[in-house]
Amino acid sequence: MVVKKAVKIVAAWVVVLGFVFGGSYLEEAPKYHFERLAMDVGRSVAGARLLSTTQPLELTSPISWFWPAATTVNFATPDPMMQDRFYLLSFVYERHEPDVHLLDADCEARKGEWYDLDEPETAPPARDVLGEPVVARGGKTFRRLRTQIPFPPQWIRAFCDTDWTSERKAALAARYKQ
Repeated sequence: MVVKKAVKIVAAWVVVLGFVFGGSYLEEAPKYHFERLAMDVGRSVAGARLLSTTQPLELTSPISWFWPAATTVNFATPDPMMQDRFYLLSFVYERHEPDVHLLDADCEARKGEWYDLDEPETAPPARDVLGEPVVARGGKTFRRLRTQIPFPPQWIRAFCDTDWTSERKAALAARYKQ
């Protein structure tokens, strides 16, 4: 009698937890799909390296407490011509196109400067080795952000304390293929 009651209680809890976690998974499934797609696209970029991800916990979604999905995925690829210059591809959940930024890392000062494509014409442009403004494929110029955002410490370590030689070679080879 006691065993039957215990089995019924356990079965009821299993059913309840199954509904809660199953519904939570179905709610989070588009985020898991986004994460896989962003990782695949980022890894297909010549010379790109995963820089960071953001995996928020959703209080209303219990599955995210144990298995959070990445909603922001950042890849960096080095500029093949300039040392300490990187392109940042930032994939953000529910945006159709990645955000592209140009980052200049100052490894001695352990900080950096951000450049964006959507800054006004009055903002100073990023300059290449020859002193010319850096222009993206769409014809827009990378311009300095009005408000500089400090690089996260793990980005500074990634940019300054790791070897980017193989990624730089891959980015250079990809540039000459085009």
